[in-house]
This record gives sequence, C-alpha cells and structure tokens, in this order.
Amino acid sequence: MKKIVIFCLFALLCACARQPVLESSPEHQAMLEQRWQKFVAQGALHAPAPYRLDMSLRFGTQGDTRRVTALFWGNSQRQLRLDVMAGVGTTVAKILEDGQHFLVYSPSENKAYFYQGAARPLLQVGVPVPFNLGHLAELLNGRYAAVFGPQFDKAAFSADGKAQYELQGRPGGRLTLNEQGLPVAWQEQPNGKGWSMEIVYDDGPMPLPHRLNLTHSNGKRAIVLIKDREKPAQAFTKEQMALPLPQDAPLLPLAKFKQQQ
Repeated sequence: MKKIVIFCLFALLCACARQPVLESSPEHQAMLEQRWQKFVAQGALHAPAPYRLDMSLRFGTQGDTRRVTALFWGNSQRQLRLDVMAGVGTTVAKILEDGQHFLVYSPSENKAYFYQGAARPLLQVGVPVPFNLGHLAELLNGRYAAVFGPQFDKAAFSADGKAQYELQGRPGGRLTLNEQGLPVAWQEQPNGKGWSMEIVYDDGPMPLPHRLNLTHSNGKRAIVLIKDREKPAQAFTKEQMALPLPQDAPLLPLAKFKQQQ
C-alpha cells in the first residue's frame, strides 16, 4: 500500500513540474483565434503619431546594476532618436536609427559609430533591449503585431489557463496574451534560453506598456520604465530628428564601440 501511495505522489509531483499544455479542442482553438484577433486589432487603437517618451533603464546582473535615463522620440516613421543620460544632464550616447542604418555618437569620446544591418545594435551600445529602435517604438506605442507578427504558428492554453502562441519568423519565440489580447510575456526560446520579457501596463482607458522586465538566461536583467509620455501637437522637424556630428569626430564601425566597453 505504501508503494502505491508513494508512486501516486511521485506521479503528481512530476505532473506539476511539467505544467503540461492543455489539449487544444476546437472550442479552445476558436477562443485562441479570437484572442489573437484582439491582439492584432490593438494597432488600430494606437494610430501612428509623434511621441516623446521619458524613460528610466536599470540593467546589470543580480546585485550589480546601474541606472540611466533616456529620451526617445519620433514621428512613428523610420527615423528615430534616442538620447541616453547618466547623472544630471550628462549625455553618454546620442542614437539615430533610420531603417537598418544605425548611428551612435559618444560625446565623452567625441567619436561616432555606425552600423547597417538587421541585427540588434542596441545591445552592443549597452541599451539592454533585445529589439531594434523601430520594434521598441512599436512595442511601447501599442502596435504589437508590428513587433511579433500578424500570424502565429500554433497556440494552446497552458495548464494554468494562459493563452500562449508560438510565433513565426522574427523575433519568434513564445508570446502570452491576456483576455484583452494584450501581450504580457514573451520568451525568445520556448526552452527558456535567451531573453524573456514581462510587460506591465498603465491604467489608462487604452493601456500602454508602463514597464518592461527583461531577463536573460545568462543572468543579465533589465527594467525599462516609462516615466512620462508626451504627444506633441506638431511633428518633429527634420532638424529635431537629425543627429549632427562635430566635424572632428571620427566615424568608426560599431564593433569598435563594443570593444571599448
């Protein structure tokens, strides 16, 4: 009798540890599809418009983190600007992204660094976000399908009732949606490797991300906090979106910046 009880307890513990995905019945699939359509429709609730975000970024490893602030602005077009500050009024990096063209200027070094490609250059300059500026802008402004894609590969409810979607293409991974169709969690790889992100929303009538909690399987972690949102009545001018460089500032490959950090 004892052996039977022990076996049953062991089986129960294994089942809890696995947290299996529920079988996807036709009814479940219909519910998952409806929730996904809510997710895609979020973009229509947040039409492209000029914006300026006042942000705080804390990043590092357990017990060893540092904090910077940032201003992020754009006209909801390809050209985006980000200034990163440490301390009071000390700008440590000025960043311009225009499609796949990426430029960063370091005032303390009086050097500029450039990159062209589809990788994630923000990570190389110490901004702890596994997206490019374009995807970060879409995410923070509520146009989630532009980041994670308008279609999914497969979906199911987990044992604890979470709606989880395996994504196609980039960034790929697994996305979790709440009942409103808002993304609340993302894993770069379903096995837990790479980046994981939790999205916390503000309490507005049409909620937008207020905080991103990011962790990496290598121990790195980051918090991106939106302190203030501005919606300028007029679009930013060409001059406001530009990143002029001093004439004596050398232009170097971004890999050089990474090697110096």
